[in-house]
Amino acid sequence: MRALLILLVACGSKREEPPPPVPEPPVVDREALLAGKVPEGPEADLVNAQCRICHSVEYLTQQRLPEPAWRKTIDKMRKFGANLSDAEAASLTSFAARYWNAELPDPTYAPTTLPAGATP
Repeated sequence: MRALLILLVACGSKREEPPPPVPEPPVVDREALLAGKVPEGPEADLVNAQCRICHSVEYLTQQRLPEPAWRKTIDKMRKFGANLSDAEAASLTSFAARYWNAELPDPTYAPTTLPAGATP
C-alpha cells in the first residue's frame, strides 16, 4: 500500500501543464489581398513602421515569393536600414510568406482609357 502511495505521489508530481493553444492566423479575404490590402495585426504595424518608409504598400503586396525568398529580401532590407530585431524579421517573413506567395494569383489590371490630351 505504501509503495502504491509513493508511486502515485511521484507520478502526480511530474504532471505538466498543457501548452497554451496556438492562435490560428486570421482568415483574410483573398480579394482584399489581391486588392493590395495588408491584413490587420502586429506585422501590419511593422509593415507600416518599417517597409512603408521606403516603399508603397503595393510594392509588398504585388510580390509572390516563397518563404526563403522573403527571408532573403527582409535580410537585405535590414542591411539597407530597416530597424527590425531578429524576432520581428522572422515574424514579418512568416507573415509575408503566408499571404503573398505563389498560391495567390498575380493581380490583374483593367485597361483604362487615357485622359484627353494624354497622347498626341
